[in-house]
Amino acid sequence: MTEGRPAYLIASSFMPEGHGALDDYAHASHPLIEAAGGEVLVAGHVGQFMDHYEGSWAKDARVTIFRFPSMAALQGFWHSPEYQAIKHLRTDVIPPNFTFAVEGFELKDLLTQNPELTPPGE
Repeated sequence: MTEGRPAYLIASSFMPEGHGALDDYAHASHPLIEAAGGEVLVAGHVGQFMDHYEGSWAKDARVTIFRFPSMAALQGFWHSPEYQAIKHLRTDVIPPNFTFAVEGFELKDLLTQNPELTPPGE
């Protein structure tokens, strides 16, 4: 795990037409996400357009992607007692398909650390 690299929380949940409301979860979770420096990049919803290319995908599954400033910030959010206490507001309404965290990178940092690589477009 490298400090300073962004981290992404990728969450897929089953969202069938007519599923219950997630308002309580949104009101409780968003302040915690923001306090950890997180932001929503993609918000899953029933009408979400998805163009599936490879592998298997479960019916009614949608995807949400969050970006955090670091893996430590993401893990601090996820494992916090505050988040664990409200997570059920989501999982009771829309059961998870999968959830995982992955460390990203900044292209400029990758190129600085690996000068043999050619930047895109060059």
